[in-house]
Amino acid sequence: MAEPQIVPPPPTVNQGDAQIAESVRKAFDRVLPPTKTTASTEAPPEPEPLKPQAPPEPEPPPPPQPEPKPAEADVPSFLEQALRGTASPEAVKSEEEWPEELPQFKTPEESKARYKKWRETYGSLKQELEGLKSRPAQDPQVQQRIQLLEGQNKQMAEMLSRFGVEQSAEFQQNIIRPLYAAWNEASRIVKDAGGDPQDLAKAMALSGKSQFEALDELFMGMPESARSEAHDALRTYRRFEDARRSTIQNAPQALEGIRKREMERQMGDLNRQRADMKNIFERTVKNLRENAKLEVLLRTESPEGKWWNEQGDKILDQGRNLYLENTDMERVALACILAPAAESYRNLWINSQKKIGELQRIIAERINNEPNLSESSGSGTLPSSEAQLRDDLKKPFAEVFLREFHRQQAQSR
Repeated sequence: MAEPQIVPPPPTVNQGDAQIAESVRKAFDRVLPPTKTTASTEAPPEPEPLKPQAPPEPEPPPPPQPEPKPAEADVPSFLEQALRGTASPEAVKSEEEWPEELPQFKTPEESKARYKKWRETYGSLKQELEGLKSRPAQDPQVQQRIQLLEGQNKQMAEMLSRFGVEQSAEFQQNIIRPLYAAWNEASRIVKDAGGDPQDLAKAMALSGKSQFEALDELFMGMPESARSEAHDALRTYRRFEDARRSTIQNAPQALEGIRKREMERQMGDLNRQRADMKNIFERTVKNLRENAKLEVLLRTESPEGKWWNEQGDKILDQGRNLYLENTDMERVALACILAPAAESYRNLWINSQKKIGELQRIIAERINNEPNLSESSGSGTLPSSEAQLRDDLKKPFAEVFLREFHRQQAQSR
């Protein structure tokens, strides 16, 4: 790196003074040697500042060094450049380049200004980068490749559409099967009339006038009725062949229509299936309520039994939702396990009711067989056994049992 040149500070100059201009020229002509020369480390003594009205004092001679070429610029322009303080190209370049480490700024204002400048530069570069990303590639090869891929994609889409149309059940049912049936009928008629079905195929492969001439030649010598039936079969064949060709040519639109109609049919099937399931559910509920006499589904007209009717309605709502709306297979599995168990629980409940009835009958018989106060001394009477039984049935079994137990113990003493 070149050593910096030592330039004395600019003196005060009065325009129009020749002696001062001469002294200034001499002062700026004293510079260090050019690049790749060894300069003395001892700096020349600075001249004393010039007074505006007095001539400058003589300066001591500088140390021996090669004299550089005098500046070719005129004094006023050189002074103007020196007074302006233009930075060297190396300094400008160093300011524009990004430093490896964060530089040390002299004042906070300088650091803020430098950060603002960096931030604005980053923002502009980021915006330019986003704009370049959003632009399509301008490379001709890339554009050609994209067009090629788009063409291949379009061809593949058309092929898939044609394949989907040809394999659809609607196309097979409405066009292909009638088409084959008409062709087989025409071939059978030609064969039965003494002709060759292969000649019929060759004639139908032609078009226009050539086709009709080939058919007339084929039908020549055949009975009139055979020719009439053959023409009817071929007319049907042409109609379905035209429909097939038109559908294949408009494969994307045809496939979309086929899918739409298929979804409508599926939706109709689902609605009919749902209606059938509702009818099956209602018939099953009616059978369990009227024929099987399932207790939880029976209804009561008593105001006190309102909770019983609400319980039955809740059971039916839960079962209807599980049967028609549920898609959780775990709930279905749980219902399938609990359904057989419900019969076992019902049998247990019926048996317990029978046992309770037998105990009530035994208790009633014992109450009726025991003497009362009317049969012994005293004028008091007890209520009848039937009324006592009705009252006991309204009380808890444990209370009645303990009462009778204590009474029996009191009588045995």
